[in-house]
Amino acid sequence: MKAKNGQKQAQYGAVMNMQSNQNTFGVDLKSAWCQEPLACCCFTFGAPCGFTACWTRSKVLDTYVEGISDFKCCQGYIPPCCGVSFDGCCPGSILGLCCEGCCFPVLSVSIARIHLMDIKRIKPDPCDWQIIQCSNCLQLVSCILDIVAVFFEPVTYLATLVDCIADAFTFSVAGCMGAQVYHEITKDAELKFKGQPVAVMPPIAMAYPVAMAQPVSQAYPTQGYPVPPQQQYTGAPPSYQMER
Repeated sequence: MKAKNGQKQAQYGAVMNMQSNQNTFGVDLKSAWCQEPLACCCFTFGAPCGFTACWTRSKVLDTYVEGISDFKCCQGYIPPCCGVSFDGCCPGSILGLCCEGCCFPVLSVSIARIHLMDIKRIKPDPCDWQIIQCSNCLQLVSCILDIVAVFFEPVTYLATLVDCIADAFTFSVAGCMGAQVYHEITKDAELKFKGQPVAVMPPIAMAYPVAMAQPVSQAYPTQGYPVPPQQQYTGAPPSYQMER
C-alpha cells in the first residue's frame, strides 16, 4: 500500500513539474478548429479508423527522434498490466505501430502528443486539460449508462444517445490533438528551412502520462505525466536533430 501511495505521489509531482516547462504549443485545443480547420477535419474523421494515430505517431518519430527504430508500444508511457510490459511489444516495428494506431486509435494519438510534449518540453495548457477531462467524463457517464441499461431497459435509448455524443466529442478532441501535432511539425519544418535551429531533447518517461479516455469500448487507465528535466538546454544532441 505504501509503495502504491508513493507511486501516486510521484506521478502527481510529475504533473506539477511539467508546469515549469518554458515552451507551449503553437495552437491549443480550443483554437485548433480556427487555426487548422482542414487538419482538424481530416484528423477527426480519420481518428476512428486509426489514420490519425498512425500518422501522428509516425511523424513524431520520424521528425524528432530516429524514426521507426525508436518505436515502442505506447512509447513507455503506459504501466505494465497483468504482468505484461507494453514496451516489449514489437519494438521498432512498423507493423506494431499500425496495430497500436488501429487497435487503440485515440490512446495512440494521445501518446504521440505526450511524446512530442516530452521531447520539446512543452508546458501543459490548463484549458487543454479541461477539454480532455470533459471527454473523459463523458466516456465515464456513457459507460455507467450502458451498465444501467443492461438491467433497466428504458435507459437503453438514453445510453445510446450519450454513447454517440461522447464518442463524437472524443474523436473531435483526438482530431484537435492531431492538428496540434501537425502544427508543431509544420512550424519546426519552416524554422529548419529558414536555417533556424529547432531545439529538442531525448524524451524521458519517469512516470506514466495522463492519456485521454478512449471511446466506451476502448477505455484505458490514466496516470501522471513524465517528469521533465530541471536543467535548461540550448540545443539538441546530434542524434535528436530534425532530419535534414
